[in-house]
Amino acid sequence: MQSHAAPWYTLGSEMSDSGAGNPLAHWPRPLTFVLSGGGSYGAVQVGMIRALVEAGVKPDLVIGSSVGALNGAVVAADPDTSADRLIRLWEQVDRRTLYGADSRIRAAWEVAREGLTGQGAALCSPKPLTRLIESAIGVERIEQMPTPMVVVATDLLVGQPKLLRQGPLASALQATNATPGLFPPVQIDGVIYVDGSVSAHVPVRQALTVGARSMIVLDAGPAHMPGFIPRTPWEALHQASQIMLRSQHADADEDLSNRHPVMRLPRPTPPALSSFDFSQTRELIEMGFNSTKQFLGDFEELADAGRRV
Repeated sequence: MQSHAAPWYTLGSEMSDSGAGNPLAHWPRPLTFVLSGGGSYGAVQVGMIRALVEAGVKPDLVIGSSVGALNGAVVAADPDTSADRLIRLWEQVDRRTLYGADSRIRAAWEVAREGLTGQGAALCSPKPLTRLIESAIGVERIEQMPTPMVVVATDLLVGQPKLLRQGPLASALQATNATPGLFPPVQIDGVIYVDGSVSAHVPVRQALTVGARSMIVLDAGPAHMPGFIPRTPWEALHQASQIMLRSQHADADEDLSNRHPVMRLPRPTPPALSSFDFSQTRELIEMGFNSTKQFLGDFEELADAGRRV
């Protein structure tokens, strides 16, 4: 018989019992929320989380990359109040609060100024992102989270995803949100990190590594490509990044094949929307909520029909 190392978290039961009426109550534990990166697309996850919590579905374990780690940290701190707190957080997010620029002219000035003041290869100062992270979290260290959490960041020098399970939470969230070129890398214990999405956009492999036995995947990205030829360098870059992320997604699907129960929530994000466009936050939250609520309702009806048979 194959031996397994003892998990680094502790759970009270082998079956999920996260709430009355929970359609996944029979799934094996730990039931794990897996949250993707995606920039402004992360607003979709807020609606997904709201629908899940309202249905009584709460995680035993949370793992996330990039913006998904930030959203996941709010969930891990207190699932019951997470949706309301995330909505308030996302109401504050726009280009100025995140990148320190609220117009194209000011953005150009910020890029030039930060380049002159020592940001090196990064276009933006990390200070606005740091303030946003600090306003969102009330727990100092990852290992103090009421619900166990893993932050996935990319080791810049070796190009591999690394699992941050302990240490200062704010630093870990800064590291996994350090988009190359936009924000400077973050050094933690001598390792230089950048955005977790670079190496693990949807960290399902990493969830398996830390012991997930069932998963709900909250992938914020569009389900389809935009379907038009790029007209600008920005659109070309956006589409190229989507192609690379979709390739990661396909590889992750292979890892999950027939191994554990997995629920992949619908992905309603409009494919033409840029992940740097924060003008449709409310609409994305509503899309995430409505699509997930409908999906969970259909899932429960199918489960009930199966039990009757």
